[in-house]
Amino acid sequence: MIDFELVVPHGWVQIPTTPDTTALRRRIIEDVIRHHLPDSLPRDKAGPWRRMLRKELIEATDEAARQSARSVLLPLEEFSGVRLPGSMLVTVLEGEDEAEDPERLLASILADAGAEGSYREIGGAPAVRVASVVDSGRVGRRAPSWRVSYYVSHPDAPGTWGLLTFTVLTDGDVDAEPVQAVVLLFDMIVTTLRWADRIDVPTEDEVLAQLAELSAAGSPAAGTDAGTTSAADMKKV
Repeated sequence: MIDFELVVPHGWVQIPTTPDTTALRRRIIEDVIRHHLPDSLPRDKAGPWRRMLRKELIEATDEAARQSARSVLLPLEEFSGVRLPGSMLVTVLEGEDEAEDPERLLASILADAGAEGSYREIGGAPAVRVASVVDSGRVGRRAPSWRVSYYVSHPDAPGTWGLLTFTVLTDGDVDAEPVQAVVLLFDMIVTTLRWADRIDVPTEDEVLAQLAELSAAGSPAAGTDAGTTSAADMKKV
């Protein structure tokens, strides 16, 4: 089965969301919570943070599962002192119409997107990026969000597509510099896409290894100051 690999910043976690991983992702969520808010912390102080983080992670992974995504990428560490307000859904569509010309389909997507769409080349194949400001009511927020979707064709497998959709929350100013910086970071991650002939959804052991790396690097718990993440900290998942 075809999949693709991405390079994401150190301090992120990739949680599988395929139908057979429901129990696994719940265990991973609890592992993530224990990593950031260990049991050694006072219950009265850490309890509200645990509930908030659990709610955030469950909502993100359940939404990814509903959309048939294979995994969701979430930033766990702060970036330049700011918690990154976003997530990315990773989906591979196989078995589509193999006879349809990818360029023609992408041209149709571009035409529908208008000024919000742009032509790209990702992973050695044609792609289209569509960015729009959307309502955030479904996640219980009044301020709008950025939603950016990439439609990436497979260069050697007609009818196979990569769909990467990331959402960046805002405080109302969608053009604020910090918001645009987060959008740019997600864009950079997408440019690292490389197709592979295997499923690249991580196992529980691999996710735990990611968390262990954070602990070894001195990742702070919630409520403390965090270090910055640079391009030198990028790693493959």
